[in-house]
Amino acid sequence: MKLSLRTQAVIGIGVIEVVMLVVLLYSVFHFIHSSTREEVDRRAQSIARIFASTSADDVLSLDLGSLKSFVNAAALTPGTAFARVVDYEGRLLAEGGNREALMLPFEETSALKELPNIYMARADIVKAGTVYGSVEIGLDVRKQKLGISTLKDRSLMIAIVEVLTAALFSIAAGYYLVRRLSGMRRVVQRAVAGEASARITEPFSDEVSDLADEIDRLVERYEWEKSRKNERILRLEELNQLLHKKIAEIQRRT
Repeated sequence: MKLSLRTQAVIGIGVIEVVMLVVLLYSVFHFIHSSTREEVDRRAQSIARIFASTSADDVLSLDLGSLKSFVNAAALTPGTAFARVVDYEGRLLAEGGNREALMLPFEETSALKELPNIYMARADIVKAGTVYGSVEIGLDVRKQKLGISTLKDRSLMIAIVEVLTAALFSIAAGYYLVRRLSGMRRVVQRAVAGEASARITEPFSDEVSDLADEIDRLVERYEWEKSRKNERILRLEELNQLLHKKIAEIQRRT
């Protein structure tokens, strides 16, 4: 199958553009996802540790009223879905926050899993090296996930527009180049057909114009060789006629 130069240019530029964009988008998406996850994990662990440190005395004294007030205040923190305090045997001491989030079974979010809607973290309540309980918190990260999804969609749209723009540019460049080469081919065909005045007109100075100059010189050389050939033929015909005359004269004398 014969592919035109324009088609080859479009395919080549398109493949390179797509490969580069895939690599770039993968790197950007991976960076956004990992940086967002690290930030959420850092925030969740920080809140849990501060909460555990602050509530340690109330857990030791079993001041449930203070713990209840504390978890309610913690749950009102922007982005916090729930807060919970349990003792060392896992018995609930106090909890507060979104009811739906509180109904979810607590499972500390693993770094290997996809980012969930509720990011859960735990911190132990430790005094003098003894664990008296733990603090469990959940962060609502739906806004962050929505932001990541929106950013991905916009990035994909930009990538599609860029690929289409590159394709249009390559089509235009290929069309312009093929048009110039087609003009050269027509000039060569006219020269071969006997039109000695056929020349290539190139308005720009580049590699294609250099090729056009070489073709013009080749056409001139071809015309010169053709004229020289015609001159030789005429000369041979004259010599042949002269030879016939000489032979005829010799025959008459004999």
